[in-house]
Amino acid sequence: MTDQTTHCHLLKLALAALLLTVVVPDTGLAAGYYEGETITVVIGLDAAAGGSTVGRLLAKHLEEHLEGKPTVIVNNMPGASGLNAHLYVLLKAPKDGTTVYYGPRSSLGELLELPGFSFKYNQFTPLGGVQIAGLVIYARTDVVPGGLVRPRDITNAQRLIFGGMAPEHGRMIISTMGLDLLGANYTFIPGYPSSGNIRAAVISGEVNTATDAAHAYLNQVVPQLNDNGTGMPIYSMPLLNENGELVQNPLVPDVASLPALYEEIHGEAPSGLAWESIRTMLEIDQTMQHVFLGPPNMNQEAVAAFRASFMAALKTSTYREEAQRILSYVPEPVGHQRQAEILAATSKVTPAVLSYIKQHIQKNSGY
Repeated sequence: MTDQTTHCHLLKLALAALLLTVVVPDTGLAAGYYEGETITVVIGLDAAAGGSTVGRLLAKHLEEHLEGKPTVIVNNMPGASGLNAHLYVLLKAPKDGTTVYYGPRSSLGELLELPGFSFKYNQFTPLGGVQIAGLVIYARTDVVPGGLVRPRDITNAQRLIFGGMAPEHGRMIISTMGLDLLGANYTFIPGYPSSGNIRAAVISGEVNTATDAAHAYLNQVVPQLNDNGTGMPIYSMPLLNENGELVQNPLVPDVASLPALYEEIHGEAPSGLAWESIRTMLEIDQTMQHVFLGPPNMNQEAVAAFRASFMAALKTSTYREEAQRILSYVPEPVGHQRQAEILAATSKVTPAVLSYIKQHIQKNSGY
């Protein structure tokens, strides 16, 4: 065998080995940016909060769908109404996508430039959001003499006492704006730390009107108040779909939405500054209550992988069935493009609407 023949033979063997390496299937983890990594989901809530339950559920299903099969862990970082977690991810998290934020956002904090809001949410990398159950406003039936029979009779109440959290809390603002729109006179009592405390105050008669998430309304208010005749729903907040249309909350199809009740009472569809302000609050505060956010300039491979897996995970029957079992409703996904639109909407609030919101907060603050 000549040297040239030997060289050609060795070259063929090398090529064969290379081809064999290429075609042999990988028996390990699926290839992907996150292979072998650990992702920390920083939640800006206490571990016992309902939002943390949602976050843990989402983290579990993300872990199952992210390419590379990384480990996903949850790190609760409560404090300063979520600002501690916000600022940690914004300023300190690595850019490689191994640390992201999940939890509520405060569009009102940004809009009103409340203490601590030295940033804008569009500084983060949008990864996807979650639509939590919409709101139901309810009342004790003894708010009117003889008992509340129809929701429209709420405008006849002489001593409507609305129990709430802080006056600048988004739920409190939009819910009491609705009462104003209908023409109901109320007194706002702030300072309750949670919806559970408010429900207890309604049950005891300390206050007689409140707002709650639709699933909590169905699971707590209905059996404790409505079923024994001491409470009833007044209206539900409509939901804003991706086309900008207002739709009935599917969790409470039998509870009239605010615009429907307004039309029943006043004979026409709502309009004007008060209604424009409510629609604005729906978009900036109630359409996407919880968010996944990455640090600024997050690695683009990580961004693409996270976004795709987030949407895939929340469309599976496994996720939807488990959410229904654990939460009694299914938090719906909001894609990153729609998320970016909603985050940007805060900076587009008109001066008239901003002034109206500020005046409403002042009214609920008692001055």
